[in-house]
Amino acid sequence: MRLVVLAAGQGFRLDGFHKLRMRDPRTGEALLARFGRLFAGWDITVVLGYQAISVMNDFPGFDYVYNEHWSITGNSYSLSLALDERPTVAISSDLFFEADLVSLISEAPGDAVFVQHAENKQAHSVRCSADGGRVTELYLGEPRRAADVETLGIYKVSTPALLRTWKRDCAKNRSVFCGINLPVTEGAFAVVDKGDRFLHEVNTHLDYLSLIKRVGSGG
Repeated sequence: MRLVVLAAGQGFRLDGFHKLRMRDPRTGEALLARFGRLFAGWDITVVLGYQAISVMNDFPGFDYVYNEHWSITGNSYSLSLALDERPTVAISSDLFFEADLVSLISEAPGDAVFVQHAENKQAHSVRCSADGGRVTELYLGEPRRAADVETLGIYKVSTPALLRTWKRDCAKNRSVFCGINLPVTEGAFAVVDKGDRFLHEVNTHLDYLSLIKRVGSGG
């Protein structure tokens, strides 16, 4: 299995601080090093744009792809540059999680969307509608239905035809979140709930402060 980390954006809500440089408040481990440890044995590709040379210089042991259009494209275009027909897990570059979530990802069906039942729903999140445990729709914004859940920004695709379609649509619709371009017709993707496994997304200073408090309290 292959991991693609989507990390081309500027992180403008973090004063331009590159998200892969964020550190675990408990150990000081940089987020990119953390991905390398948690996904040891996987082929790992990191798509960079903003501050690419500084990340590559400090973490030379990864396979990198450069999105030269990072300032005018979304992570869909970044993903289109990296995708091929290898089974792939694509993740956002702002997620702190533990080994139990990696186990869930590994053991999940080959084509899957990972979700959570979030209490504090973010307006910019990609939502998932499902029927019988299969994804029926992915969309951006406020929930359209009470049962709709929030995606984690983690997608697993193994079927070659789905990978080809996803790559094509991400290159075409390059300014949206890559999840929006996932070819979810005909129930191709399973919905996998993370349950109570730890996951924390950091997009702002307050998110990082919340992470410090959360890991400090063991929550």
